[in-house]
Amino acid sequence: MTPSDTWGIPGPVFLRWYLLLAVVLVIGAIVYRRRMLAGTPVTDHGALGPQQVAYLNGGDQLAVWATLGALRHAGAVGVRPDRRLTTGGPLPAGATPLDQAVHHAASRGLRTRDLAADEWVRRALDELRDGLVRRGLALDQERRRTLRGGALLIGFLLAIGVVRAISGLLNDRPTGWLLLSLFPLGLAFLLLNRVPWRTRAATAALNDMRRRHAWLRPAASPAYATYGATDVALGVALFGTATLWTMDPGFAEQAEIQRQAMGNVGGASSGTSCGGGASTCGGGSSCGGGGGCGGGGCGG
Repeated sequence: MTPSDTWGIPGPVFLRWYLLLAVVLVIGAIVYRRRMLAGTPVTDHGALGPQQVAYLNGGDQLAVWATLGALRHAGAVGVRPDRRLTTGGPLPAGATPLDQAVHHAASRGLRTRDLAADEWVRRALDELRDGLVRRGLALDQERRRTLRGGALLIGFLLAIGVVRAISGLLNDRPTGWLLLSLFPLGLAFLLLNRVPWRTRAATAALNDMRRRHAWLRPAASPAYATYGATDVALGVALFGTATLWTMDPGFAEQAEIQRQAMGNVGGASSGTSCGGGASTCGGGSSCGGGGGCGGGGCGG
């Protein structure tokens, strides 16, 4: 007795349309993603301040650390023996809203790990992000949710394939080709579900700025004492908390910056797209008549 077709749909027919829909969804998601992540090229890198660079390179936390580096270099903040921040002097000239917010937080004795959650700092970070969004360098939450929409559709299709495969196995139908097709589809879902907070234009600008400011790398032993606060902040923004550790290891240790950096993976995801194709039983020729996929069905 031949088992009935799963869901009343022959395996080759289901697999053919399933793979066609999978290819359309994956390619459509990749094309849409590339267009949305293109961004606006940066022609004048001098127009990007250290805090903007830090946000693009590592998000909220790195922007706060870059600000701390500049304020520490200017003598505006310090750290107490109980590892709480304190003010060491007035704000330097030309202070940004984030400088002001972090300085205010230090005057209230916050710990560095609590800065990003402080109301004033949070407001300044939101303002910083919104400015980068308007310039086509960062993505707001709405844009990131939209980009994840394609991955969600692929995930829904993946779930249908998993249910179909399980049903086919329970129905004693061959599901080998369907199971094989689920692996690249699952990989596409995982990759497309990762949405960066910066555009490709921002990534290109960061790479160029790292080349232009290679002398700020901690490995190059920069003479931080002779630099201005802006250069110190840019060093943190481009090369991370190692700059703070090299500039003032005592402050970095007491403020627990290194410990926090070890617990936070900074940097934006790269916007890598997956173009992985599924293995197909093309057009019914190899699946037809039970010839190529075996047993009269390859999709359960």
